[in-house]
Amino acid sequence: MVYEKAHELWLALPWETRERVDALVIRRRRIMAVREIREAGVLPRPDLNDCVVLGAVREEILADRLVPLPRQDVDALAGRAAELPRPPVALELEWDGDTWGWILLLGAVLPGPAERPHPLAQWQQVDWAEPLATARALADRFGVPLRGPGDDGPPDMRAGWSGDAGRAG
Repeated sequence: MVYEKAHELWLALPWETRERVDALVIRRRRIMAVREIREAGVLPRPDLNDCVVLGAVREEILADRLVPLPRQDVDALAGRAAELPRPPVALELEWDGDTWGWILLLGAVLPGPAERPHPLAQWQQVDWAEPLATARALADRFGVPLRGPGDDGPPDMRAGWSGDAGRAG
């Protein structure tokens, strides 16, 4: 049913829109592809979730053409950190999420006024042990602390976590 609906939406799109969507999907620009689908002029206007599903289907279909993700091993991340304006004083892990699932973000905290950490890497829907080990090894290489979540996984995978946690009520 989901694929049928995505197929129907795909057929309803003008061919120019299809080309733009596929070009965005290949470049891993998910949100831009969804926006392109949603704003293509199809009436009635497609539901946002249907656009997201179609983007995911196109990603599956075009999997062999997707732009490769950047290397995220310790050496590659050390190279990115070395390009920052100042050496990091800490590395920070943070959970984020989107329609496709949980994302583990790694950022470099620089000396000086408090600002958001400079992004170094992000991992999505993987075995979380590997990125955590990579982040620890990078922190060791720079001799800085690693702050943030430990080995307990994304928030909804932690014992005792409830989706209602933190909601005012």
